[in-house]
Amino acid sequence: MKSERMRSFGRPGFTLIELLVVIAIIAVLIALLLPAVQQAREAARRAQCVNNLKQLALAVNNYESANQCYPGGSYSQFLPVEAFPENFSCFVRLLPYLDQSPMFNAVNFSFTSSNAQNITISNVAVNTLICPSDINNAPQVISPNTPSSSFNIVYPIPPGNWLQKFSSYAANAGTFDFGYNLSYGVAQFQMYNGTIYNDSSITVASVSDGTSNTFLFGEHAHGADALNDPYYYNSDGSWNSGRWYDTLFSTFYPMNLNRGSNGAFGSNNYYFITSAQSFHPGGANFAFCDGSVRFLKNSVSSWRFSPTNQDSYGMWMPFGMTYANYIYTINMGCQLGVYQALSTRSMGEVIDMSSF
Repeated sequence: MKSERMRSFGRPGFTLIELLVVIAIIAVLIALLLPAVQQAREAARRAQCVNNLKQLALAVNNYESANQCYPGGSYSQFLPVEAFPENFSCFVRLLPYLDQSPMFNAVNFSFTSSNAQNITISNVAVNTLICPSDINNAPQVISPNTPSSSFNIVYPIPPGNWLQKFSSYAANAGTFDFGYNLSYGVAQFQMYNGTIYNDSSITVASVSDGTSNTFLFGEHAHGADALNDPYYYNSDGSWNSGRWYDTLFSTFYPMNLNRGSNGAFGSNNYYFITSAQSFHPGGANFAFCDGSVRFLKNSVSSWRFSPTNQDSYGMWMPFGMTYANYIYTINMGCQLGVYQALSTRSMGEVIDMSSF
């Protein structure tokens, strides 16, 4: 009797069915919570990205107050050109206004950004220039075995372990930004209608379209270069370089090209890297000349493209010019998209604030 009584009052166990039900409930809860956690993390990353762009816009406006113009995308006064016609990026000149005076003092302006004398600053990251959502943004090693065409550094590389750091942001060159040639002079400058570009000296007063309607900076995620320019991905986006595809962007192509809803452009094109790129779902952040930062969706209206050659119907190139020798202009009567209109500084477009 005693043993039977003990068995009847023993601890009950779980059946297999009960255990499976508990596991299933836990799995459902995890499935429900995981997207919420990911959304919360992305919201935090996006907030940090917005703050970075605000800091850049504030730095530019402080720079303009001190120098009576925005910084140029680069200044190419050095001759002969040591590697590229473009020189230091606008971010280098903004260093004192980003609380980075010691780094700015380390720049040797007696040499170009492509001279090995300035390899020190390529090795240092500026946190304000890094969006936390920008994946595949790890620094790249620069060594004597690195091909000389990969980075904007003139060889030989000095002894030591050097890295090239990158930027997740770029300045607004306008509707066109496909290269730079000193010999084109004033004629080529006419195609740059943005706020910061090679050898520019734009003032706030010249932004007649309105500072709240004109881009200053946009996202230019380095990780996206793996899709749009895989051959030079390891060097595209160098933060200290003023090359047109490193720290400048244009609105010639829609943002987030070849990803999401803007993925209809097919094969890789060398010029796709000039577009704004972001890893935030659905669009990208942009800083405006008034210091505000707004998120634009991929669906913002853009001008139309030719299905045969991937050129915009809005652009015109003089007869006889090629991609290596060109000066673009906007076609007379062209209907700019809202995206293009936001990138021009003085074309007089009327933009409905509800359209972006």
